[in-house]
Amino acid sequence: MTAYFPPLCIGGLTYNLSHLEPFTFTIQSQLARRDLRVHVTFSNHCFSTGYDQALHPAGEPILLDHAQRQRSFCMTRYRLSLSLPPVIKGLNHPQAKVSETAAMRNWAYSIMIEDPSGPYHVFFELRRAAEGKPQDLNLVVESAYHQTEKPPRLFGKMGFMLLCGKVYLRQPTSTKR
Repeated sequence: MTAYFPPLCIGGLTYNLSHLEPFTFTIQSQLARRDLRVHVTFSNHCFSTGYDQALHPAGEPILLDHAQRQRSFCMTRYRLSLSLPPVIKGLNHPQAKVSETAAMRNWAYSIMIEDPSGPYHVFFELRRAAEGKPQDLNLVVESAYHQTEKPPRLFGKMGFMLLCGKVYLRQPTSTKR
């Protein structure tokens, strides 16, 4: 079986990315009146940053994202990505709230972290799975990063479990502005 992300060799060190293998978890949806299976995948934006030729270290690989845009490995994002699977599984809680992004097609889950200190934003898209798939919903973690400058533009909040039910039932998910 091929790894979702093969290990990266950078500066003589190998960075294992097996913690970002796809997984599925189940939430109880009161709105849908059933358990929903949520399949999770990650993009390489969880461990890479935008490519800048002047800043990209010589000899390091240039990573390509899903749209074939160039990216550079980011040690901080990589280190923080080690906690991403438990962070995503932590959304399976009645108190977990997510924010609608300015793009109005994806969501952000923001938590405070200690190292580096400050907000950590996890951006994801949630869609109903195609008929015949073993899962009910597909969650793609599009990016995750520690905030170093201005915060992202976020709109209203919604409980993650409610959001899952709404997406599954094809109900509107827009939050109040």
